[in-house]
Amino acid sequence: MPFSSWRALESFAKYVAKTMPSAAVQAANANYKSYVEEKIRQGKTESYGLFGKHPRSYEEAMARSKFLYYDEYKKIKEKVEKKIREALQKNSIVEAMKPKLVFNDKQIGEFVFDRAAMSLQPEIFFYSPSKKREVDSLKEKIIYEDKKMFLELDKTPIVYALKVEKDGVIDFLEIKGEETIAEASARGIVSCTSANKKVYLYKEKKPKMFNGVKIIVGLTAGGFTFWKNDFYTGMAAATCVEVLESLGYSVGVEVAVGGGRCGGCAKKLNFNGNLMQGRRFFTFTAKSFDEQMDLDGLLYTLCDPSFHNIKFISLLNNFFKFFGDELDKSANPSSTWHGIDNNDMVNPIGMYHKYMDFKKGNENLIHFYIHQVKNEDDVIRQISDLVLTCENKNLEALKKYFSHDFGNDN
Repeated sequence: MPFSSWRALESFAKYVAKTMPSAAVQAANANYKSYVEEKIRQGKTESYGLFGKHPRSYEEAMARSKFLYYDEYKKIKEKVEKKIREALQKNSIVEAMKPKLVFNDKQIGEFVFDRAAMSLQPEIFFYSPSKKREVDSLKEKIIYEDKKMFLELDKTPIVYALKVEKDGVIDFLEIKGEETIAEASARGIVSCTSANKKVYLYKEKKPKMFNGVKIIVGLTAGGFTFWKNDFYTGMAAATCVEVLESLGYSVGVEVAVGGGRCGGCAKKLNFNGNLMQGRRFFTFTAKSFDEQMDLDGLLYTLCDPSFHNIKFISLLNNFFKFFGDELDKSANPSSTWHGIDNNDMVNPIGMYHKYMDFKKGNENLIHFYIHQVKNEDDVIRQISDLVLTCENKNLEALKKYFSHDFGNDN
């Protein structure tokens, strides 16, 4: 069941609670509230918060909507980014990861004085010694006789000269040999020109056959997620977006929550009136391809244990009511709800997104799954794999593209 954002998911659950009021849901949530607050009272808060920032009550968890772990996130992210740069620099396979520095004449990029100075040469002017003025060859016609130049209008002699400026005074020096340049330089600033316009340096952008990446992020388990893992899962997703977008990719992020019930569960899910074991998933868009990332929303829903282990479980009871699923009165998710497994990420969650993307004609997307990222080293591995996969896919496609003759016989 897809939603446009996690707030849309929350709003829909509240809409169900309002339009389909259920005493069973209210009782289940009340029991779950008591269960959570007893855990907090006992100091067993590892499932609800990290670094001492767990909610102090059920109500605080339900009211929370902002990410509170930015200090910890930034420290780890900086450390991870440094390691990622080092890891990627060591990998020579990724030619596309290393954009070439190229010169251009479009005044795009950074001006390079050394490059410009290498091609500087004195500008040569037409000059009338008798009239002591510059001659504009576009407005005044010049004629040539016996290697000499004259103005057509009055036969005034014209010579080649260098323009020199000092203290605001402009003078012209007739060119008589190489010594003229030295003399002109000694007298002031010589007016120069450049035959080389390519004096700006910028990073060349290589064309990408696959210019979009959809990242699907899955949370680990139902009600009792190993939150140190999912903290790093969220960090990997956010860092991936920044790295890929800096390389010119358009990135979309979908977050998958949910799970299912197995044959050993006392409660079942409702599918077309049949109560059975099965899987039920909810996805929401944390970042669409054409907008900036909602970093706060992404990190809150992925990295704050109170979202999935308190708020989502309470919202989930409303979804059980909406679908007609069996509801455990104690609302204890550990006995009635299993979370997302590795297999779920590929099928059905990944297959569903691929199907919908292909149906829309978005066949140039690379789909990537992030799930169960255990630690900082795993973050580096995930991001490195993702970036290398994307860049090498494009490199391979680019080589095929340029080696294909497209039906030409020549």
